[in-house]
Amino acid sequence: MTDLGIVLTISSPYLTFIPGMAILFVLSEKKVPIYLNPLNTGLFLLFVWAFIAGIVNMSIISTIASLGLLLHWCLAVYLQDTLQEEKSVSLFLAKVWRFSLFTALLGIVEKIASYFFDLTWIASYYLNDPIEYVYRIYSTYGNPNVAGGWFAAMIILTFYFFEHDNYQNKRKYLFYLLSFLTALVFSGSRGATLALEAALLSYALLSKNKTTRTVIFSTFFLIIILAVLSPEINYNHPLNSRFPIWLKSFKLFLEKPFLGWGIFGILAQTKKIHTHNIWFTILTMLGVVGFSLYLWIKYYIYKSLILLYNNKQQLVPLLVAMQVFMVTHGVVDFIIMTPQGGVMFFATAAITVGLARSYEINPELELAEAWRIVKTGLSDTKSIKG
Repeated sequence: MTDLGIVLTISSPYLTFIPGMAILFVLSEKKVPIYLNPLNTGLFLLFVWAFIAGIVNMSIISTIASLGLLLHWCLAVYLQDTLQEEKSVSLFLAKVWRFSLFTALLGIVEKIASYFFDLTWIASYYLNDPIEYVYRIYSTYGNPNVAGGWFAAMIILTFYFFEHDNYQNKRKYLFYLLSFLTALVFSGSRGATLALEAALLSYALLSKNKTTRTVIFSTFFLIIILAVLSPEINYNHPLNSRFPIWLKSFKLFLEKPFLGWGIFGILAQTKKIHTHNIWFTILTMLGVVGFSLYLWIKYYIYKSLILLYNNKQQLVPLLVAMQVFMVTHGVVDFIIMTPQGGVMFFATAAITVGLARSYEINPELELAEAWRIVKTGLSDTKSIKG
């Protein structure tokens, strides 16, 4: 993905479709191989199933929204081809990390401005519920929970780059860390904060560097202190606020367990876009078929991580921490439904699978190659019959 594509993705959820459309054009020109692995196949089938669910439920908005999965599929295919080595992955992530700093600083300015101006118009601009309690920042992410999730991911990246820079430029990394931490706290995302703590612990356990562990554990306790003192985290959304929507979602799932209600079916039934839980949401939206495809994709991601770990790939602590973060955050939220949250999820998955491909004994076929084999087989069959 070019620098412009990264900037567009980070700048606004309304602009993320542009890089996806550009990649779709590249794929249509057959310039990028499409590997027939569970990530690509499963994600494409998810798009097809979501499209069918939207049509059957007679929901135009759900049908159109399914195209977002197609764009995520394009991104995953493209990144698997372009990011197959540690160096290229690090360069790509470094660009995302640097560009994201500006959105963190923007979020901090937004929070300061909220003390002097009424910023409730931002919620209306992003089609969210009215702001309640203590103001939580949106930055460029369209939702405080997505903003918190993005900043938490950048904190994980900060440790990765600090470690691989041999702990040089300490002031630079401290500035990045404090900027992302401050923005995370101002987002008020309790789910992102708890998920970050789980991710940091997994990173520390997998890292073999004592300095990295010391810095991570110090940050771990600093986050606890900041979370306890933060009004954004403590005075918004009560602890039991998720239970009613989870129960309602499960009842909806039982009504349409096979097909689901479509991507925006939950909104029509509950006035909520999703159920603030990744498993309940997918079950309700896409039924057991869609949920099975999601589990198939996740299984392949974990299988790829194990392969990377067995081959001592240096990116493993980072990639595992990202998976731990997204699973933990998924317990109380569903940010992968949003454009930028989905990009973060599927891009991380594509990077993991792309790196693991070089270690596979029998890597999956590329689509064009598979088609040639099929045509050859058909030709041989005709020759024998002839």
